[in-house]
Amino acid sequence: MLKMNKMHFLRQNKLFLTVFLLVTGALYSAFALPGVTQSLPDASGQFVFYRDNSFERESYFGIVYFDESSVGLRYFAPAVLDSYPMKPKKDVYILFSLDSTKKHIELTGERILTTVTPDDTDLINYLHDMLYELTSRRSKAGIIDKTQKIEQEYEQFGGYVNILFNPAVPVFNIQKIIDKDGKTVFSLITAGQLTSSQDDSFAAFEGLPLKTEDDHNLTLQKNPKKQKITYQKDNKHSQKITLDSNWQASAENLYNISKSGVLAMDIIPATEETVELTMQNLERSMILGRQESYPYIESMQVSENKNGKMYTNIFYNDISKSFTKDYKIIKRLNDNSIAILTFTVFYGAYKENAGYFDKILKSYSVN
Repeated sequence: MLKMNKMHFLRQNKLFLTVFLLVTGALYSAFALPGVTQSLPDASGQFVFYRDNSFERESYFGIVYFDESSVGLRYFAPAVLDSYPMKPKKDVYILFSLDSTKKHIELTGERILTTVTPDDTDLINYLHDMLYELTSRRSKAGIIDKTQKIEQEYEQFGGYVNILFNPAVPVFNIQKIIDKDGKTVFSLITAGQLTSSQDDSFAAFEGLPLKTEDDHNLTLQKNPKKQKITYQKDNKHSQKITLDSNWQASAENLYNISKSGVLAMDIIPATEETVELTMQNLERSMILGRQESYPYIESMQVSENKNGKMYTNIFYNDISKSFTKDYKIIKRLNDNSIAILTFTVFYGAYKENAGYFDKILKSYSVN
């Protein structure tokens, strides 16, 4: 079973170059909710999940964007078995149709996609309210082209709140809501991109495990032979990194380590007119999981040095029940092309060899 999980992991990560080409926008139809103007348009299949602390029980709110006239909203709460009376799992998913010609939310239809009972009426109303309320707050904020806090009144969360907006976050651009006492009452925990009509990542989400430990092991050679790798996609730029004989090349710019990790480099061409939007799309891609792989956005770290902006995160794969440590580095180059490095390794293998992998990443350079 472990071998199958590893093969699944490698197949997923070998697609990373295709994913980056997709997020440049060339193959997506990109719009926004009615009444909302986005500096970075939303793409079909992008979704977000928030932890809503206004409920007494653990609760999640999610929205998936299909197009300017179709969105799905979902409420999920796991079962509570250590209380009396016990609380069953709650899962309410509604597909809404919208009038895209309006400058505000106007419903033209809805379809409940999960089994509900009369006891779920309040949750159905909650999803309706959230669609109207969050769209209204996003619309009032105007253009969001940088991370910023905006004070707005929001009665559900106790009156005046600070809403942290971030253009990299799809749909509402909301990262978190903080109440008047400084408490986070609504917080982005994960986000994703559906890759096909069969992708159940949005409908299958049931929260993130608290522990990210796994049993993936990696045995390294004691005295590996160093390999200085240089990748030149064109005659203008070079990406360099120092690997060793623990790694095997699957392509000129793609390397695997014992079915436990994959590292790849690439250069994406852009022009002065397209580079800003391409960079923004890539930065959004840093926080999006794919095919039931969910990032821990609250623990994501972002740093920057001469080789670019690095995103460090942990992803949970709900299919293989495994965790990965994920690094992505992007840099805008002097001719407006963009250099990318991505490295993903099973978390158990990373924890045993953190110094080894960190040293490899520090050896990376691009010019």
